[in-house]
Amino acid sequence: MSRRTLPAVVAVTTLLVVGVAVVSVDWPGGPPAGPAELIAFLAVGVAFVAAGVVAWQSRPDDNTGRLMVLAGLLWLVKGGAAARNPVVFTVGAALTVMYLPVLIHVLLGFPTGRLTRRWERWFVGGCYVYFLASVLLDLMFYNPSVMIGTDRFTAPNLLLVRDDPTIFAALQLVFGAVAIGISVVVIGVLLARWRSGSPAYRAAFAPLWIAGILGFATVIGTGLVTARSSGVGNVWTAYVGYLATALFPIAVLVGLWRYRVARGAVSDVMVEVGAAPLGEEFVHALRKALRDPGLVLWSWSPRSNSYLDAHGDPQRLPGGGDPRAATVLERDGVPVGALVYDRSLRHQPQLLAAVRSAATLALDNQRLQFELQAQLAEVRRSRERIVAAGDAQRRRLERNLHDGAQQRLVAATILLRRAQRTSQPERKQELLTEGTAELDSALVELRELARGVYPPVLQEHGLAAALTALAERAPLPVEIVDTLTGRAPASIELAAYFIAAEAVANATKHSGATHIEIDLRRDGGMLRMVVTDDGCGGATLTAGGGLSGLSDRAAALGGVLGVHSPPGGGTTLTLSLPLTAGTSGEPS
Repeated sequence: MSRRTLPAVVAVTTLLVVGVAVVSVDWPGGPPAGPAELIAFLAVGVAFVAAGVVAWQSRPDDNTGRLMVLAGLLWLVKGGAAARNPVVFTVGAALTVMYLPVLIHVLLGFPTGRLTRRWERWFVGGCYVYFLASVLLDLMFYNPSVMIGTDRFTAPNLLLVRDDPTIFAALQLVFGAVAIGISVVVIGVLLARWRSGSPAYRAAFAPLWIAGILGFATVIGTGLVTARSSGVGNVWTAYVGYLATALFPIAVLVGLWRYRVARGAVSDVMVEVGAAPLGEEFVHALRKALRDPGLVLWSWSPRSNSYLDAHGDPQRLPGGGDPRAATVLERDGVPVGALVYDRSLRHQPQLLAAVRSAATLALDNQRLQFELQAQLAEVRRSRERIVAAGDAQRRRLERNLHDGAQQRLVAATILLRRAQRTSQPERKQELLTEGTAELDSALVELRELARGVYPPVLQEHGLAAALTALAERAPLPVEIVDTLTGRAPASIELAAYFIAAEAVANATKHSGATHIEIDLRRDGGMLRMVVTDDGCGGATLTAGGGLSGLSDRAAALGGVLGVHSPPGGGTTLTLSLPLTAGTSGEPS
């Protein structure tokens, strides 16, 4: 039923029921209690219906509003027990106490009106059956004119089977005792929930609990038997019952309002999550929303595989016998933390769900911030390592030039000058020969240095040819498996070549390998290169190590270098580089 049609339908139904209740009574000479009691009676029913309409509109997905409307209509229908029309009288008398199981349903299912526990469903269902069956059985032995002593204000009972006041009185005693027992159970459940409830739970539901306890204690304890037997009774007893019952719809509205305020406090916390960092203030806000001063929030540490408190100490989730309960907070199936709270809060699943959402969002934001900070720190360290590696490369190049080609050029210069100064032809030829040899050696060393900076074969023929040339110069057998088609970007080819060269050098110097394999292929938009040796293994990507420099080179191009090197199992370097980096074709 939509929100627009609900008020109209309820209003029409209420007017019809009120009309039946008023017209059925022999007005103005109706029941002995007079019109004042009738007005009070109708006011209680209208209060139930009005409260139900408000609750139904404010919480259309819950059953509380519907149940309140039903209770109000049943209350008004029972007014037919004072009518002189036989049908109206019989229907009103049969339904005279059916509003009571509806109220029990509201009490045990508040605030949603849903009974979550099996025993609650059985108990409430039994109450519906009992109250209807007991009244129907009573009516089989109930003659209104005999019991009241006059037929002036009574109608024939259509369900009468045998006019037997003795049986009727005995049934009244039995059914009244059972009804009182039911009321004791309801009151006991409410008191138990009060005792085990959290401060927030008590604050939200206290009005309804108090009204329920007073209502059942008053209505069942003072007026149930009288109301079921004749529909009238002592006027003051009736007024007390009406007053106690009228408190119920008021308490329902107050309870829903306070519950909404409590959820609003959690909503405010969720709004503040985006602006406030996760810390003691955030946890304090959650404690205030749930009125649980002992609430704590733990974060999940994948590294230690445990939950950590605010001080970083590992914690265990509370067990079944602990007064505290815990809810694991997850994001996309991955744990991000745990919320530890008073176990009594389990009676407030919706409020707890709101707090859980706020805490999960806050912890996930914190995790993302930590990951971002770690990535930024790693980028800074990577840049520092790249700069340091560049400086070391320049110093090595300077040293190689100084110790190699520069020394040979100096020696060649000295020999050529000595050849210029000598006047002996044989000596001149000897010096020229030695000087030329030094120049040739210097040229060879310069070519080797140039190959280390950017191998000519890589520029001219591509990565596969450069790796083949590298394999031919290696002191170990190196097998090249090439399925790469076309040229990769120059920066990608250069990075892959130097990583392969470093891997071959490491395997030759440190691993004791006897065979190396380089697998080169294209995998979608990625260049994949796998370098495998059969050495001793044990290589790791440690900060400052040679492999970390290779990893930085790959990361600078948006790639990844993986290392698998179990002790005694050889080493496998897996390089993945995006082919979109740089410009394909000839290197710049």
